[in-house]
Amino acid sequence: MKKVVIYYFSGTGNTWWLAEELKKLLIIKNTTAVAYSIEGVTAEQVPQQLKNADHIVIGFPVYGSTAPKLMQEFIKELPMASNHQTATVFGTQALASGDTAYFIGRRLAEKGYKLMQTLHFRMMNNLHLPMFRFYPPKNDHRTIALHRKCLPKLDKLATAISKDQRQIRGKYTLGIILGKLQRSHMDAMIEKVSKHFDVSTEACVHCNKCIRICPTQNIMAVNGTYAFGANCNACLRCYSQCPQNAILIGAASADAEKYPRYRGPQEDFNPFKLIKP
Repeated sequence: MKKVVIYYFSGTGNTWWLAEELKKLLIIKNTTAVAYSIEGVTAEQVPQQLKNADHIVIGFPVYGSTAPKLMQEFIKELPMASNHQTATVFGTQALASGDTAYFIGRRLAEKGYKLMQTLHFRMMNNLHLPMFRFYPPKNDHRTIALHRKCLPKLDKLATAISKDQRQIRGKYTLGIILGKLQRSHMDAMIEKVSKHFDVSTEACVHCNKCIRICPTQNIMAVNGTYAFGANCNACLRCYSQCPQNAILIGAASADAEKYPRYRGPQEDFNPFKLIKP
């Protein structure tokens, strides 16, 4: 029986949802599958998890046609492939993703993994800020509608993995050009966003949730409020999941009706699921 290991990073829940659904579909297709958040595994555990695996899946939210730095660092530390291991890369996107999955997949190919599938899935947007006004996130039936659209595509991916069918997306001229353009601005965008993080002292109730869910330990309690360091991954988890909407990215974001937070892929979503294997 084919053994698949899924590794994912999820800022606000979309990639987590897809990884878990993919795992379920693979199991239905008589494939052994496990899914791990990269925040919940250590560098020592990964080689053991991959030792007997036939196939590795990497999933992440698209950040300007590349992967978040946490995922890039994880891939960099992955062991070299052994026993002809194959690989899948998928990205979750709000709008255009360019060649993201294929671009990241090439890094796995450099480690000896045979790249078999690269895909992108449109999920609910979580980036709607005063300085980056994409379409506002919706926390209602429209999120579920996007899930329903993703499931047939996800089922085809599970079939392709289980049957070793090649399914490469993003390897085309326009996608590559778009990818290069978006990647060239990504670091500057993250730096710009990270400089605007603040806390509303009037709204904050000092629950420390932001500290506990930050994937880079970038938030600190200081003098009765919170301070943000220089290691922000721009995942928007603290911003999206603060129960009081007290985390701000620009003063105008205090208006939660104009700048609604994305609460996750399902009504009872728990962000602590993102930091566990």
